Amino acid sequence: MNKYHFIFLIWLLPFYFLAQGSYQVFSYFGIQATYHEGSSYIASVIDFDVKQIAAQTNGYVVLSFTTESGENIRERLGLPVQFAQVIMESELIPVRYLKTSFSPIVMMPVYELQQNVIRVNIAVTAFGFLVTVVIAAFASKFARRRMRDGEEVLEIERIQEDPA
Repeated sequence: MNKYHFIFLIWLLPFYFLAQGSYQVFSYFGIQATYHEGSSYIASVIDFDVKQIAAQTNGYVVLSFTTESGENIRERLGLPVQFAQVIMESELIPVRYLKTSFSPIVMMPVYELQQNVIRVNIAVTAFGFLVTVVIAAFASKFARRRMRDGEEVLEIERIQEDPA
């Protein structure tokens, strides 16, 4: 097997960005569906924690509420620092709940911010996808040319000047 075959592995990067972008799109439409079609509840904050590790800050919130059908919902949601700042002082949080949605719980105080964050994530992954497709196309072209034509052979010729 030629070493240039490994260059084709670069096509895994666009597939990665495509998967990440798909997840973001599903999340976006999931929160849209939950917001527009879900039922409104007031959730109690059971637990809340924000951790800062090096330059990263994130945390979680555990929400608990009872649906109209009497089902007790207790869910742990991840929180980026932007969301945590909005709900930090709250003991009760208005939420929308739609069991069949990709994102079944939407916290109302962070809904607009969550939409904006997801839109930015979609834009970044779309840009990453396009860039890696272009790079992968050029790399594949290079690999195919090298496999077809072989490697360039460099001839080193020493030219020695007269020391006198």
